[in-house]
Amino acid sequence: MKTLIIILLACAASAAQAQLRAPAQKAPPQSSSQAASPNENETVIEIVKCMIAGLPEDWSVAAMEINLEKPFDTTGDVRYFVARGPDTKPTEPFTPCDVAQPARTLIEARKTQPRERQGWIGARVTVFRDGKFGIRYGYPK
Repeated sequence: MKTLIIILLACAASAAQAQLRAPAQKAPPQSSSQAASPNENETVIEIVKCMIAGLPEDWSVAAMEINLEKPFDTTGDVRYFVARGPDTKPTEPFTPCDVAQPARTLIEARKTQPRERQGWIGARVTVFRDGKFGIRYGYPK
């Protein structure tokens, strides 16, 4: 619970300072880093609230990956991974509070994205222990 409070406070503080970024976010047709929107910030906070329930005490990075068969699908495959200690590559599976809820939250948030960015078929939310996060979207070629 202490970790959840720390992460939520860090996310809120960073969002308030407009320092949260979505690294390597791909927006067709160009790729560029963009600031996370207020809705993306809120979405990640909701996702983190559920993810934190299944994270080990010594986690350093957690990730949720969702893959859809085609753009605008409302269901797909979702996986959760965590890195422990100084490891920075999340490879160990973990189970959040509800395996479907974070994915549903991200898919629902798609409705608030600009139309040209809504057709993603994959997304990865990466959360660092210090509260920073990234969202990377994958689009069909």
